[in-house]
Amino acid sequence: MQEENNLFINHSLSEAFRLYVTNKDKKNSLDFNKFLCCIVRMLVMIYGEEIVELYKKNDGESFDNVLAKYGFDEENIDNFEVICEKFYLFDNRQSTRAIKKKNKYFNFIQKYLIDMMVKRKAVLPVDSTTLNDFYNMLFTANNDDFYRKSTAVLLAYNPYEIDDYAKKQGIVVG
Repeated sequence: MQEENNLFINHSLSEAFRLYVTNKDKKNSLDFNKFLCCIVRMLVMIYGEEIVELYKKNDGESFDNVLAKYGFDEENIDNFEVICEKFYLFDNRQSTRAIKKKNKYFNFIQKYLIDMMVKRKAVLPVDSTTLNDFYNMLFTANNDDFYRKSTAVLLAYNPYEIDDYAKKQGIVVG
């Protein structure tokens, strides 16, 4: 964990962005494909690299403004940040346990990310390749990627929920 005065938004987003920046050039590394890092990767797909620069400047206020750019409201932004933190704290507590419990925040985070992409899609056209890449980054039991699939089965109460949600929201192409 980082010191409080060096936090970007909260512990979870600080760690997520740290993982992203540190592993950006290591596309096949475990850290680059961890759930926290994938949160940032999906945010970059939605909002662009600008949000990474805001992390580097530790500009949380501008980060929130960017998240609102396509109509994602302040309450949802706050909830997203709180849920990320709750996921992170729960996950850290679980890391030393032999038997792990499901993390109820896991799917909530992904729903917020899907909602952000839906808002962007309503304002700015999103090409099918980007939508497909975004969908493939989701952690669901239907994902072709073994790591994402097994993480979904391990952490989600319903590992199929996000796949169903993404389809209902029109994220799936074809």
